[in-house]
Amino acid sequence: DAFDEVRILPVYSHMFGNKRGKQAPFETRVEMCTLLIKNVPKVTVSEVERICFEKAAAGLNEEQKSKVRVGTADILAMLTTNEPNVEFTWALGADTFLDLASGKWRRTDEVFELVGHRMVVFKRLFEGTDLGKGKINDGKKYEQDHDKLLRESAEKWSKLDEDGNPTIRIVSIPSLTDASSSTVRKTSDEIKLQELLTDDVLSFVKEKKMYSFSDSNISNEED
Repeated sequence: DAFDEVRILPVYSHMFGNKRGKQAPFETRVEMCTLLIKNVPKVTVSEVERICFEKAAAGLNEEQKSKVRVGTADILAMLTTNEPNVEFTWALGADTFLDLASGKWRRTDEVFELVGHRMVVFKRLFEGTDLGKGKINDGKKYEQDHDKLLRESAEKWSKLDEDGNPTIRIVSIPSLTDASSSTVRKTSDEIKLQELLTDDVLSFVKEKKMYSFSDSNISNEED
């Protein structure tokens, strides 16, 4: 086994102020994550982002707390400080990795350094993907360009481990579809949702009347 433990980190407070308050409550999202992985060995749900935020916001009034921003570098810094003997590897999606690798993130270099440049990057599946500007006409060409940029970015930031292997690994999982969280939030089609969610999570969403199952049928909540 490549890893001793896998931790899922739900977002506590979104980095972008305009998205704060649009998410389902943190405790609710933690509960959904817990239901998702309840039968998966070695996988746990961590509230480290909440702990990091509360530490940064300690002693502040509500107005000051609203301006607190806790990013990936802050979380990784706390984890590596609290658990200095653990070798952390960060798992993320391809689009997020490309944003990070291109320098769009604050403290990009520090994020890579904090995990020793160890990352697992999950490739996305392209099937007529909608990127917000209409359907891609030449999906195959876009996928090829995307994969090329992904490989080049990984090569740029990767180091070699003690066995001489790149520290950044690009992983393709056939069962990983192009479904997005917004798709889940915006549909009440249970047949479609059964393809995207576990039975326990779908039952939870319906019981709590979340997203498209809400009484108002408004699905503006973020992840």
